[in-house]
Amino acid sequence: MVQVSKQGLILGLGPLAFAIAFGVTYLSDRDVRRSSVTGLAALSATYATGLIATEDRRRQIAHARAVPQTHVLPPESVIQSAPSEVAVFWDYENVKIAAQGIQAPLAESLVDYSQSQGHPRLKIVYSNWRREKESLVQALYSLGFEPIHVSTGKENAVDVKLTVDCLNTAYQYPDVGHFIIVTGDRDFVPLVNALKTLEKRVTLIGRAEVASNQLLLSADEFIDLEKLDTSDSEETAPTKRLSQTISYEDAVACLLAAINLARDQGKSTRFGAIDRLMRANVKYTYGGVASITRPDAAPFTNFSAFVDAAAKAGQVQIKTLAGFKELFLPDEDPEAESEFSSQDSGPLTREQWQIILDQVQKAFTDTEPEHNSYGRFMSLFFYVRLAKKDGRLPHSNERLKQSLSRLVDEGILMEQANRSFRMAENREDKIEAWLDQLVQTEGSA
Repeated sequence: MVQVSKQGLILGLGPLAFAIAFGVTYLSDRDVRRSSVTGLAALSATYATGLIATEDRRRQIAHARAVPQTHVLPPESVIQSAPSEVAVFWDYENVKIAAQGIQAPLAESLVDYSQSQGHPRLKIVYSNWRREKESLVQALYSLGFEPIHVSTGKENAVDVKLTVDCLNTAYQYPDVGHFIIVTGDRDFVPLVNALKTLEKRVTLIGRAEVASNQLLLSADEFIDLEKLDTSDSEETAPTKRLSQTISYEDAVACLLAAINLARDQGKSTRFGAIDRLMRANVKYTYGGVASITRPDAAPFTNFSAFVDAAAKAGQVQIKTLAGFKELFLPDEDPEAESEFSSQDSGPLTREQWQIILDQVQKAFTDTEPEHNSYGRFMSLFFYVRLAKKDGRLPHSNERLKQSLSRLVDEGILMEQANRSFRMAENREDKIEAWLDQLVQTEGSA
């Protein structure tokens, strides 16, 4: 019988992992490029796992040959552990910063944070640098970053390069146990999952208002880039921020703000997602439940204990739908707001589709094209949800998100290279035909 090694089996599964990841993503997004990136991440992760298994086996054999059987190793408590190694990978195309000459305060804050976590072995930042100012590149060089030029003529070029480099680093530098990835792009979810499978800690740093919800849920930790800013005073340094406390009353206010933000952006209100949004809120000093102080009361043991206390006080609702616990404001209807809602209020009428189209158009006219949320799904959803709040669209949040997806499917909303959307041209001339098309497809769904 042919013996198949563990590492050989892992490596042999690479093409299968690519096919499964590509197929699942394509069925979900109908995007060949995005599916290819997801498949590549799965393929790279599979091969990296196999290579690491191979290396671990090689080291075990070499160690067994070098150490006599009678040799007694010292107890683990005696072995001195080396300082933890950190690697920083920055998708600059997704998270850009402002530079003041050759000074880049947010980049400096990022370096300070990485140093507070251990020894930064690598600091790499990816972009099409021909489009950026030379002073910015100089500032990054001075901070120890290695700017890698990636031609952005092909979509997802940065995603592919960063993914491959991350997984290669996990193999080449096994002492790197903490990966800091600066991005908000959901295409990196497979990479985050692959690194966690390899028992690496993953911290995501980005801007909370545009970060993908799937990405927030996948990582061990999410930090708002603005919250790392140490340019104002020494007191706001990351190492000191992490030691700050927050009163129970302010923690509840932060909790309510996070639920409101998640609701307006169409994000999940499950415990993990809300905890991450609370940490990203620059208005409060919330740094996890350990940072909450209560006069004459013991600290909370976990996030569930904190929200349970808030629920008992009538400050929030906790409901379990489809097997998942979600958080709701006291006056909300969980069935109407939940991402797992089974509530069916019937098909959208022509008048309701007209309202949705008007709200989407309002989202484009009310916001500045230069703003990083312009044309983003969350911004469009926020405006559509305003019509729900005033009673004009009596549908669940999931139904409203589906209506926006329908506009994309019908070619009324067109996706751009930067993951934002724009309305198809000649709206005034085409709106009646659009409404006919939407009502017809709604009736046949």
